Amino acid sequence: MSQKPQLKIAIVGGGYAGLAAAIELKAQGFGGSATVFDARSFHQKITQWHKLARGERAATYELPFALLSRRFHFNFSQRRVDVVKLLADPERELRGKFSAIIIAQGSHSPPAPTGVWTLDALRDDAIVQTEVQNTTGKVITIVGGGPTGVQFAFEFAARGNRVTLYEARDRLLPTFDYSLGQTAEAEARSAGIEIRLNTEITQVEHETVTSRSGATESSQRADHVLFVPGVRSTPSITCDVSGRVESNQHPNIFAAGDSSYFSGRGLNTKSAQAAVRKGQHVARSVIAAAMQRPLPEYTYGELGYFVSLGPNNAVGYLLSQKTAFSGRAALMLKEATERQYNLYLAGLPVYP
Repeated sequence: MSQKPQLKIAIVGGGYAGLAAAIELKAQGFGGSATVFDARSFHQKITQWHKLARGERAATYELPFALLSRRFHFNFSQRRVDVVKLLADPERELRGKFSAIIIAQGSHSPPAPTGVWTLDALRDDAIVQTEVQNTTGKVITIVGGGPTGVQFAFEFAARGNRVTLYEARDRLLPTFDYSLGQTAEAEARSAGIEIRLNTEITQVEHETVTSRSGATESSQRADHVLFVPGVRSTPSITCDVSGRVESNQHPNIFAAGDSSYFSGRGLNTKSAQAAVRKGQHVARSVIAAAMQRPLPEYTYGELGYFVSLGPNNAVGYLLSQKTAFSGRAALMLKEATERQYNLYLAGLPVYP
Protein backbone atom coordinates (compact mmCIF):
# COMPACT_ATOMS: atom_id res chain seq x y z
CA MET A 1 0.00 0.00 0.00
CA SER A 2 1.43 3.38 -1.02
CA GLN A 3 2.00 5.89 1.75
CA LYS A 4 -0.33 8.88 1.82
CA PRO A 5 1.63 11.97 0.72
CA GLN A 6 1.90 15.02 2.95
CA LEU A 7 0.40 17.90 1.00
CA LYS A 8 0.52 21.64 1.59
CA ILE A 9 -1.75 23.29 -0.95
CA ALA A 10 -2.46 26.96 -1.60
CA ILE A 11 -5.87 27.76 -3.08
CA VAL A 12 -6.00 31.32 -4.38
CA GLY A 13 -9.63 32.41 -4.40
CA GLY A 14 -12.59 31.22 -2.36
CA GLY A 15 -15.30 31.43 -5.01
CA TYR A 16 -17.14 28.49 -6.53
CA ALA A 17 -14.01 26.79 -7.92
CA GLY A 18 -11.67 27.42 -5.00
CA LEU A 19 -14.17 26.30 -2.40
CA ALA A 20 -15.01 23.19 -4.45
CA ALA A 21 -11.30 22.31 -4.55
CA ALA A 22 -11.04 22.61 -0.76
CA ILE A 23 -14.19 20.52 -0.27
CA GLU A 24 -12.92 17.83 -2.66
CA LEU A 25 -9.57 17.61 -0.86
CA LYS A 26 -11.43 16.84 2.36
CA ALA A 27 -13.65 14.30 0.57
CA GLN A 28 -10.54 12.54 -0.75
CA GLY A 29 -9.01 12.29 2.72
CA PHE A 30 -6.74 15.35 2.59
CA GLY A 31 -8.60 17.64 4.98
CA GLY A 32 -6.31 20.17 6.64
CA SER A 33 -3.89 20.21 3.71
CA ALA A 34 -5.16 23.41 2.05
CA THR A 35 -5.00 27.11 2.79
CA VAL A 36 -7.59 29.26 1.01
CA PHE A 37 -6.55 32.86 0.27
CA ASP A 38 -9.31 35.37 -0.40
CA ALA A 39 -9.66 39.14 0.02
CA ARG A 40 -13.15 38.71 1.48
CA SER A 41 -14.06 37.10 4.77
CA PHE A 42 -17.00 35.26 3.23
CA HIS A 43 -18.04 33.16 0.23
CA GLN A 44 -20.73 34.72 -1.98
CA LYS A 45 -23.46 32.70 -3.68
CA ILE A 46 -23.48 35.21 -6.51
CA THR A 47 -25.93 33.29 -8.73
CA GLN A 48 -28.62 34.01 -6.12
CA TRP A 49 -27.71 37.68 -5.66
CA HIS A 50 -30.66 38.99 -7.71
CA LYS A 51 -32.97 38.14 -4.81
CA LEU A 52 -31.64 41.23 -3.03
CA ALA A 53 -34.02 43.16 -5.30
CA ARG A 54 -36.84 41.43 -3.39
CA GLY A 55 -35.52 42.96 -0.18
CA GLU A 56 -33.73 39.86 1.07
CA ARG A 57 -30.62 40.41 3.18
CA ALA A 58 -27.17 39.94 1.67
CA ALA A 59 -26.16 37.74 4.61
CA THR A 60 -28.62 35.12 3.33
CA TYR A 61 -26.31 34.55 0.36
CA GLU A 62 -22.96 34.76 2.14
CA LEU A 63 -21.16 32.16 4.24
CA PRO A 64 -18.19 33.18 6.43
CA PHE A 65 -14.95 31.39 5.63
CA ALA A 66 -14.51 30.95 9.38
CA LEU A 67 -17.53 28.62 9.31
CA LEU A 68 -16.64 26.91 6.03
CA SER A 69 -13.03 26.28 7.08
CA ARG A 70 -14.22 24.41 10.16
CA ARG A 71 -16.83 22.46 8.22
CA PHE A 72 -14.45 21.37 5.45
CA HIS A 73 -11.14 21.33 7.35
CA PHE A 74 -9.06 23.93 5.54
CA ASN A 75 -7.07 26.95 6.69
CA PHE A 76 -8.09 30.45 5.68
CA SER A 77 -6.03 33.59 5.10
CA GLN A 78 -7.88 36.81 4.34
CA ARG A 79 -5.70 38.63 1.86
CA ARG A 80 -5.61 39.40 -1.83
CA VAL A 81 -3.03 37.55 -3.90
CA ASP A 82 -1.81 39.13 -7.13
CA VAL A 83 -2.02 36.29 -9.67
CA VAL A 84 0.40 37.91 -12.13
CA LYS A 85 3.03 38.22 -9.39
CA LEU A 86 2.15 34.73 -8.16
CA LEU A 87 2.87 33.17 -11.54
CA ALA A 88 6.19 35.04 -11.69
CA ASP A 89 7.35 34.17 -8.15
CA PRO A 90 5.00 31.80 -6.26
CA GLU A 91 7.01 31.42 -3.06
CA ARG A 92 7.53 35.15 -2.59
CA GLU A 93 3.90 36.07 -3.28
CA LEU A 94 2.47 33.39 -0.97
CA ARG A 95 5.19 33.89 1.66
CA GLY A 96 5.82 30.19 2.05
CA LYS A 97 6.47 26.87 0.35
CA PHE A 98 3.53 24.89 -1.00
CA SER A 99 3.66 21.51 -2.70
CA ALA A 100 0.87 22.62 -5.06
CA ILE A 101 -0.94 25.84 -5.94
CA ILE A 102 -4.49 26.09 -7.27
CA ILE A 103 -5.35 29.45 -8.85
CA ALA A 104 -9.11 29.76 -8.55
CA GLN A 105 -9.54 33.48 -8.74
CA GLY A 106 -12.80 34.48 -10.38
CA SER A 107 -13.59 37.23 -12.83
CA HIS A 108 -13.84 40.92 -12.04
CA SER A 109 -15.97 43.77 -13.34
CA PRO A 110 -14.31 46.93 -14.68
CA PRO A 111 -14.33 50.02 -12.42
CA ALA A 112 -17.80 51.47 -11.86
CA PRO A 113 -18.76 55.13 -12.32
CA THR A 114 -19.54 57.05 -9.14
CA GLY A 115 -23.11 57.18 -7.95
CA VAL A 116 -24.26 53.82 -9.32
CA TRP A 117 -25.35 50.61 -7.64
CA THR A 118 -22.81 47.80 -7.78
CA LEU A 119 -23.00 44.29 -6.36
CA ASP A 120 -20.72 45.37 -3.53
CA ALA A 121 -22.98 48.35 -2.77
CA LEU A 122 -25.97 46.02 -2.57
CA ARG A 123 -24.27 44.23 0.32
CA ASP A 124 -25.19 47.22 2.47
CA ASP A 125 -28.50 46.22 4.05
CA ALA A 126 -29.41 49.88 4.55
CA ILE A 127 -29.24 50.44 0.80
CA VAL A 128 -31.25 47.29 0.14
CA GLN A 129 -33.97 48.30 2.60
CA THR A 130 -34.24 52.01 1.81
CA GLU A 131 -33.63 52.02 -1.93
CA VAL A 132 -33.75 48.62 -3.61
CA GLN A 133 -36.60 47.06 -1.66
CA ASN A 134 -38.75 50.18 -1.99
CA THR A 135 -37.96 50.84 -5.63
CA THR A 136 -41.32 50.98 -7.40
CA GLY A 137 -42.40 53.17 -10.29
CA LYS A 138 -38.83 54.31 -10.95
CA VAL A 139 -36.72 54.53 -14.08
CA ILE A 140 -33.88 52.03 -13.75
CA THR A 141 -30.94 51.52 -16.08
CA ILE A 142 -29.00 48.26 -15.91
CA VAL A 143 -25.57 48.11 -17.53
CA GLY A 144 -24.75 44.56 -18.58
CA GLY A 145 -26.83 41.88 -20.28
CA GLY A 146 -25.14 38.86 -18.72
CA PRO A 147 -26.92 36.55 -16.24
CA THR A 148 -26.70 38.99 -13.32
CA GLY A 149 -27.98 41.97 -15.31
CA VAL A 150 -30.81 39.97 -16.85
CA GLN A 151 -31.92 38.58 -13.49
CA PHE A 152 -31.97 42.00 -11.84
CA ALA A 153 -33.81 43.52 -14.82
CA PHE A 154 -36.72 41.12 -14.39
CA GLU A 155 -36.78 41.58 -10.61
CA PHE A 156 -37.07 45.37 -10.94
CA ALA A 157 -39.61 45.13 -13.77
CA ALA A 158 -41.78 42.82 -11.64
CA ARG A 159 -41.92 45.59 -9.01
CA GLY A 160 -43.43 48.07 -11.47
CA ASN A 161 -40.26 49.89 -12.51
CA ARG A 162 -39.42 51.02 -16.05
CA VAL A 163 -36.23 49.14 -16.88
CA THR A 164 -33.73 49.67 -19.69
CA LEU A 165 -31.08 46.99 -20.13
CA TYR A 166 -27.86 47.86 -21.98
CA GLU A 167 -25.49 45.29 -23.48
CA ALA A 168 -22.35 46.19 -25.43
CA ARG A 169 -22.54 43.05 -27.55
CA ASP A 170 -25.17 41.93 -30.05
CA ARG A 171 -27.38 39.84 -27.75
CA LEU A 172 -28.31 39.15 -24.16
CA LEU A 173 -26.41 36.39 -22.35
CA PRO A 174 -23.62 36.74 -24.94
CA THR A 175 -21.32 34.07 -23.48
CA PHE A 176 -23.95 31.41 -24.20
CA ASP A 177 -25.55 30.10 -27.38
CA TYR A 178 -27.72 32.48 -29.41
CA SER A 179 -30.84 30.45 -28.56
CA LEU A 180 -30.61 31.28 -24.85
CA GLY A 181 -30.14 35.02 -25.42
CA GLN A 182 -32.92 35.13 -28.01
CA THR A 183 -35.39 33.46 -25.65
CA ALA A 184 -34.40 35.79 -22.79
CA GLU A 185 -34.78 38.83 -25.06
CA ALA A 186 -38.28 37.79 -26.13
CA GLU A 187 -39.30 37.33 -22.49
CA ALA A 188 -37.77 40.71 -21.59
CA ARG A 189 -39.73 42.56 -24.24
CA SER A 190 -42.92 40.81 -23.09
CA ALA A 191 -42.17 42.04 -19.56
CA GLY A 192 -41.85 45.63 -20.81
CA ILE A 193 -38.06 45.77 -20.45
CA GLU A 194 -36.36 47.96 -23.06
CA ILE A 195 -33.32 46.27 -24.60
CA ARG A 196 -30.44 48.26 -26.11
CA LEU A 197 -27.85 46.01 -27.74
CA ASN A 198 -24.50 46.99 -29.27
CA THR A 199 -24.59 49.98 -26.93
CA GLU A 200 -21.95 51.15 -24.47
CA ILE A 201 -22.45 53.48 -21.51
CA THR A 202 -20.02 56.38 -21.77
CA GLN A 203 -21.06 58.49 -18.78
CA VAL A 204 -23.35 58.46 -15.74
CA GLU A 205 -23.88 61.85 -14.12
CA HIS A 206 -26.71 63.56 -12.20
CA GLU A 207 -29.35 60.93 -13.04
CA THR A 208 -28.40 61.10 -16.72
CA VAL A 209 -27.04 58.08 -18.58
CA THR A 210 -25.14 58.78 -21.80
CA SER A 211 -24.67 55.91 -24.22
CA ARG A 212 -23.11 55.32 -27.62
CA SER A 213 -24.16 52.90 -30.35
CA GLY A 214 -21.82 53.11 -33.30
CA ALA A 215 -21.43 56.82 -34.08
CA THR A 216 -24.71 57.77 -32.38
CA GLU A 217 -24.68 59.15 -28.84
CA SER A 218 -27.82 59.62 -26.75
CA SER A 219 -28.87 60.42 -23.18
CA GLN A 220 -31.58 59.03 -20.92
CA ARG A 221 -32.75 59.96 -17.45
CA ALA A 222 -32.55 57.28 -14.77
CA ASP A 223 -33.48 57.30 -11.10
CA HIS A 224 -31.04 54.47 -10.44
CA VAL A 225 -28.26 52.73 -12.37
CA LEU A 226 -27.13 49.17 -11.62
CA PHE A 227 -23.62 48.54 -12.98
CA VAL A 228 -23.03 44.85 -13.77
CA PRO A 229 -21.27 45.04 -17.16
CA GLY A 230 -19.96 41.51 -17.21
CA VAL A 231 -16.77 39.99 -15.98
CA ARG A 232 -13.25 39.57 -17.21
CA SER A 233 -10.53 37.21 -16.10
CA THR A 234 -7.17 38.70 -15.17
CA PRO A 235 -5.15 36.92 -16.34
CA SER A 236 -6.70 34.20 -18.49
CA ILE A 237 -4.72 31.05 -17.76
CA THR A 238 -4.41 28.22 -20.28
CA CYS A 239 -4.14 24.75 -18.76
CA ASP A 240 -3.66 21.23 -20.07
CA VAL A 241 -6.46 18.64 -19.84
CA SER A 242 -5.68 18.01 -16.16
CA GLY A 243 -5.86 21.68 -15.18
CA ARG A 244 -2.09 22.05 -14.81
CA VAL A 245 -0.43 25.32 -15.82
CA GLU A 246 2.86 25.30 -17.66
CA SER A 247 5.27 27.11 -15.34
CA ASN A 248 9.01 27.36 -14.98
CA GLN A 249 8.59 28.73 -11.46
CA HIS A 250 6.72 25.87 -9.78
CA PRO A 251 6.15 22.23 -10.85
CA ASN A 252 2.58 21.97 -9.58
CA ILE A 253 0.47 25.01 -10.43
CA PHE A 254 -3.12 24.32 -11.42
CA ALA A 255 -5.99 26.66 -12.28
CA ALA A 256 -9.78 26.46 -12.10
CA GLY A 257 -12.84 28.66 -12.37
CA ASP A 258 -13.27 31.76 -14.53
CA SER A 259 -9.54 32.46 -14.73
CA SER A 260 -8.81 29.11 -16.40
CA TYR A 261 -9.15 27.68 -19.88
CA PHE A 262 -8.75 23.90 -20.05
CA SER A 263 -7.54 22.16 -23.19
CA GLY A 264 -9.47 19.13 -24.38
CA ARG A 265 -13.16 18.24 -24.33
CA GLY A 266 -14.25 19.77 -21.02
CA LEU A 267 -16.61 22.71 -20.77
CA ASN A 268 -15.06 26.17 -20.21
CA THR A 269 -18.26 28.19 -19.73
CA LYS A 270 -18.02 30.91 -17.07
CA SER A 271 -20.77 29.40 -14.93
CA ALA A 272 -21.00 28.26 -11.33
CA GLN A 273 -21.62 24.66 -12.43
CA ALA A 274 -18.45 24.55 -14.53
CA ALA A 275 -16.45 26.29 -11.78
CA VAL A 276 -17.46 23.68 -9.20
CA ARG A 277 -16.51 20.82 -11.54
CA LYS A 278 -13.17 22.42 -12.39
CA GLY A 279 -12.42 22.94 -8.71
CA GLN A 280 -13.17 19.30 -7.94
CA HIS A 281 -11.11 18.18 -10.91
CA VAL A 282 -7.93 20.10 -10.08
CA ALA A 283 -8.08 18.85 -6.48
CA ARG A 284 -8.02 15.30 -7.84
CA SER A 285 -5.19 16.25 -10.21
CA VAL A 286 -3.14 17.64 -7.32
CA ILE A 287 -3.58 14.39 -5.40
CA ALA A 288 -2.72 12.28 -8.46
CA ALA A 289 0.45 14.32 -9.06
CA ALA A 290 1.52 13.91 -5.43
CA MET A 291 0.97 10.15 -5.64
CA GLN A 292 2.81 9.98 -8.98
CA ARG A 293 -0.25 8.69 -10.79
CA PRO A 294 -1.52 9.71 -14.25
CA LEU A 295 -3.38 12.99 -14.04
CA PRO A 296 -7.10 12.78 -14.91
CA GLU A 297 -8.55 14.48 -17.98
CA TYR A 298 -11.23 17.12 -17.51
CA THR A 299 -14.25 16.01 -19.55
CA TYR A 300 -17.21 17.68 -17.83
CA GLY A 301 -20.05 18.65 -20.16
CA GLU A 302 -22.61 20.94 -18.59
CA LEU A 303 -26.00 19.28 -18.14
CA GLY A 304 -27.92 22.54 -18.15
CA TYR A 305 -27.98 26.18 -17.14
CA PHE A 306 -30.80 28.46 -15.97
CA VAL A 307 -31.29 32.18 -15.42
CA SER A 308 -34.07 33.62 -13.29
CA LEU A 309 -36.56 35.92 -15.06
CA GLY A 310 -38.22 37.32 -11.96
CA PRO A 311 -40.06 35.51 -9.17
CA ASN A 312 -42.24 33.40 -11.50
CA ASN A 313 -40.17 32.61 -14.58
CA ALA A 314 -36.75 31.47 -15.80
CA VAL A 315 -34.94 30.59 -19.01
CA GLY A 316 -32.39 27.87 -19.63
CA TYR A 317 -31.52 24.66 -21.38
CA LEU A 318 -30.95 20.98 -20.69
CA LEU A 319 -28.15 19.05 -22.40
CA SER A 320 -27.98 21.38 -25.43
CA GLN A 321 -27.69 25.17 -25.39
CA LYS A 322 -29.57 25.24 -28.70
CA THR A 323 -32.82 24.10 -27.06
CA ALA A 324 -33.54 26.99 -24.70
CA PHE A 325 -36.94 27.20 -23.02
CA SER A 326 -38.67 29.35 -20.42
CA GLY A 327 -41.64 29.04 -18.11
CA ARG A 328 -42.54 27.17 -14.95
CA ALA A 329 -40.40 24.11 -15.73
CA ALA A 330 -37.33 26.30 -16.23
CA LEU A 331 -38.04 28.10 -12.94
CA MET A 332 -38.30 24.80 -11.05
CA LEU A 333 -34.97 23.66 -12.49
CA LYS A 334 -33.32 27.00 -11.63
CA GLU A 335 -34.52 26.68 -8.04
CA ALA A 336 -33.34 23.05 -7.95
CA THR A 337 -29.79 24.06 -8.94
CA GLU A 338 -29.76 26.69 -6.18
CA ARG A 339 -30.91 24.13 -3.60
CA GLN A 340 -28.28 21.70 -4.85
CA TYR A 341 -25.50 24.21 -4.17
CA ASN A 342 -26.93 25.08 -0.75
CA LEU A 343 -26.86 21.37 0.15
CA TYR A 344 -23.29 21.12 -1.14
CA LEU A 345 -22.16 23.89 1.19
CA ALA A 346 -23.98 22.14 4.02
CA GLY A 347 -21.68 19.17 3.48
CA LEU A 348 -23.76 16.82 1.33
CA PRO A 349 -22.03 15.15 -1.68
CA VAL A 350 -24.52 16.31 -4.32
CA TYR A 351 -21.93 16.86 -7.09
CA PRO A 352 -20.56 13.44 -8.19
